[in-house]
Amino acid sequence: MYEVRAPGRVNLIGEHTDYTGGDAMPIATDLHTALTAEPADHVEVSSAALDADGRFDPTGFEPDGTWLDYVKGVYHVLRADGYDPGGFRGELGGDLPLGSGLSSSASLELAVLAFLEDAYDLGIDRTELALLGQRVENDYVGVSCGVMDQFAVALCRAGSALHIDTGTLASDPVPIPADARVLVFHTGVERELVDSAYNERRSTVEAALDRLGRDSSKAVTEADLAELPALERQRLGYIRRENQRVVEAKDALTAGDLDRFGDLLTAAHRDIADNYGASCPELDLVVRAAVDAGAYGARLTGAGWGGAAVAVVDVENADAVARAVESRYAEQFPHHDSESYLIEPSAGVTVERQSRS
Repeated sequence: MYEVRAPGRVNLIGEHTDYTGGDAMPIATDLHTALTAEPADHVEVSSAALDADGRFDPTGFEPDGTWLDYVKGVYHVLRADGYDPGGFRGELGGDLPLGSGLSSSASLELAVLAFLEDAYDLGIDRTELALLGQRVENDYVGVSCGVMDQFAVALCRAGSALHIDTGTLASDPVPIPADARVLVFHTGVERELVDSAYNERRSTVEAALDRLGRDSSKAVTEADLAELPALERQRLGYIRRENQRVVEAKDALTAGDLDRFGDLLTAAHRDIADNYGASCPELDLVVRAAVDAGAYGARLTGAGWGGAAVAVVDVENADAVARAVESRYAEQFPHHDSESYLIEPSAGVTVERQSRS
């Protein structure tokens, strides 16, 4: 029997950069997906959170538009690369809330991938597991995501953020000062427009890069931006500035300068709201309320258009900031089912083999 723990992720800074070869800096959450599993001839998996179960033959299956496609997709990409894992019987649990903006999909993918890698001795390293997880979404589920979520779930270390260069796939841990805490506030706003808005933003910046003949947003100069049509200049300009903020944020964390780090987060929110159009009134209020209550800084996290915001706070006033944000939010948006989480930066996916008693 195997026990797998796969964290969620919160991106501290570097939003909408990972599909342009840019930089990002997420953490893995202590909230996690748990998978208890053992090898079997077929795949049979149940989820208490979803009150659902599924079964399929790992040698032949079709997508059905349900959560089970994330499990089927793992087999799809492994077999496409020449691996031949057997099935498993498993139960999904844990405390990572679904639809919270904490990347429960990447967590599920990496839980299954890490189990199969260990149980069937596939010889796949963590970076390749992360890339396989991305392909589950891109090639099988049909979600056009970058690599950041899967890298965080696969590669993060406890107590650290992970600086990722999504162009080269290089990554390195960035220790977070012990007196800092990460507060995530989910607005309760469903991201109804996220697919169409995300795809429009992505196509715009990819068109801009094509027009400039650049492979990466990190290669774009101010002179390049001046050559672009107004909308492409605005969107790609945000990403260029965000890449630079990630580098500066890494330096600030390394130096233990939480004031500077927080300023970069808040500046990132203003930029993505004004120039990428990815915020909403609820997210804007959370950011203002957190900063007003004493957070070092705050910004939306994830794709935007609803979902969650992240704030970095001092350990001594973390609870007070959370209460202040919750109070202001409930006053202005009483009909939203919001929730907040204090996150401990945690390690990536782990697999333990349990002996039978």
